[in-house]
Amino acid sequence: MHKISTFAIAVALGLAWTAFPAGAADDTLKNKAERTGDKIEDKAERAKDKIEDKSERAKDKIENKSERAKDKAEAKADRAKDKADAKGDTMGDKVDRAVDKTKAKTREMKDKVADKMHRGDKGDHMASGDTRSAQEALQAKGYNPGPIDGVYGPRTTAAVRDFQKAEGLKVTGRMDADTRAKLMASAGAGSTPSASTTTTTTPSASPSTTPANPSSVGAPSQAPAPSPQVEKK
Repeated sequence: MHKISTFAIAVALGLAWTAFPAGAADDTLKNKAERTGDKIEDKAERAKDKIEDKSERAKDKIENKSERAKDKAEAKADRAKDKADAKGDTMGDKVDRAVDKTKAKTREMKDKVADKMHRGDKGDHMASGDTRSAQEALQAKGYNPGPIDGVYGPRTTAAVRDFQKAEGLKVTGRMDADTRAKLMASAGAGSTPSASTTTTTTPSASPSTTPANPSSVGAPSQAPAPSPQVEKK
């Protein structure tokens, strides 16, 4: 009995000893497979991470390029707008200057035409002597017609305007009939005393002529006609 148990134990140990390398080999293969799977998973994860990194970097590059392109487009648009505004301002300034020049030329031409009309109008035409007398009359009444030169210039026109305004006449600056009559009437009224003095001097000439008449008649000198009558007696 003891021999049988010993044999059984020996058989069991033999089986265990033979089975142990197989189990150990299975464990080794399993471990290798697990390690290989882990390596594959690690490689897949790293590859996935690399792909994700590359895609993120590519996405960032695309976004950066699009942002830069957008910024460039906006900058170009702003520069184009600034140039357009500058050109618009320049054109506006040119137009304003042209309008101002046109207005100035129009005023100048209007003044020239008005001056010619003042000087050359048939109804208001004045000779140089009449203009000079009008200037003298204006100056005598306290208005400044400029130099007394017989030229109906701007200062004479201004003096005529002042005179018309003061006399309640229509202010035209032209020496029309009403203005001429009013001015010359007032000038004549101011010069009537000198005319009266001339008239007073005329009687002095008449007495001088009256005594000359008797002397020229010679009535007293021829009165001794009776002398022949005395001789007849």
